Amino acid sequence: MRGLVYGIIYCALWYGSIVAGFLFIACPLLPLLLLSPPKFRKCGDLLFSCWELYPTALLELIGVKIIISGDHICPNESAILIMNHRTRVDWNFLWAAMYQACMPYIATHKLKFILKDPIRHIPGPGWIMQMNGFLYITRRWEEDKGRLSRTLDYLVALKRRTQLLIFPEGTDFTVNSKEKSDKFAKKNGLPFYEYTLHPKTTGFSYLAQHLQRSGYLDAIYDLTIGYPDYVPQSEVDLITGKMPREVHFNIKKIPSTEVPGEENELRTWLETRWLQKEEMLKKFDRNKTFNPQDKIWPMPSGIALSIAFGFWTLLTGVTVIMLITSSLFQLWALAHALLFVILSFFSTGFNQVEMSWYWKWKNMPFWSKSS
Repeated sequence: MRGLVYGIIYCALWYGSIVAGFLFIACPLLPLLLLSPPKFRKCGDLLFSCWELYPTALLELIGVKIIISGDHICPNESAILIMNHRTRVDWNFLWAAMYQACMPYIATHKLKFILKDPIRHIPGPGWIMQMNGFLYITRRWEEDKGRLSRTLDYLVALKRRTQLLIFPEGTDFTVNSKEKSDKFAKKNGLPFYEYTLHPKTTGFSYLAQHLQRSGYLDAIYDLTIGYPDYVPQSEVDLITGKMPREVHFNIKKIPSTEVPGEENELRTWLETRWLQKEEMLKKFDRNKTFNPQDKIWPMPSGIALSIAFGFWTLLTGVTVIMLITSSLFQLWALAHALLFVILSFFSTGFNQVEMSWYWKWKNMPFWSKSS
């Protein structure tokens, strides 16, 4: 019963903070997009990085320990992060891992996920992720190639050194996805995996090559996530309070000079990384820890987390009160909800609209000079 109460409170505060940030901070920033897309993107990235402290604080509060080993992540690099997708809710722990793994701690990273397209339609989280420039893919390569190309060109034009997270497996590890992975392995004469799925190499190789050609790939970070006790499979586990006591991340930094540049070599490189990841997870399953020789990075000072917890909890409470008592705020919320519903269903997403506007704005001498 206690776990259920904790789970409901955790998820309510988590979701409520997203809605609060969307209505009170993100939506008021929309006029800035018209005036200066670069400033809008900078403010949006800062907002999201500040919000990521909140789920980290919530995990600390309910006793979930995030353990980071291996290399630090430099938040000022343009990098690709590749990670195994053990469950649907890996992202829930990744934000806390990024806070702990980034060095220097005071710097804010600019992490953006590459996700399945339907996720952008989720009210609240899907909208705010669109505004933060997350990349959504459809599994139709010609469409996805265009989206990736436009987004990468936009980030390079803004000189935003961003960390792009991709799950090369394409989906989380389940009985059905493992069966499909095994069929693929059998058809192509590949080994059968027990802890990972065979990675899809097309999107990764294109992403790496595009950044390499632009001179915008500083490193690739190989993240491996492991659950030593309980593995939460879905959002239902989070709501019911079925949380792991520990979540482990091992991070390996590969400098861009060690990353191949040819498409076939990149595909082989990723498959080799995944073979190594499979072996790592096999040992992790036995030892309940990654390589004990790797340095374990301590959680930074809790002052920032305390401030984030107080701020976002207060903002969430104010949002709830305003939605109940203020007809003006209700209209504000309804108007912006309708805007994003329309954008979600009648466009390819807010981030694509933002990029289209940027290229038009860039050719306007008056505005471009004021940026």
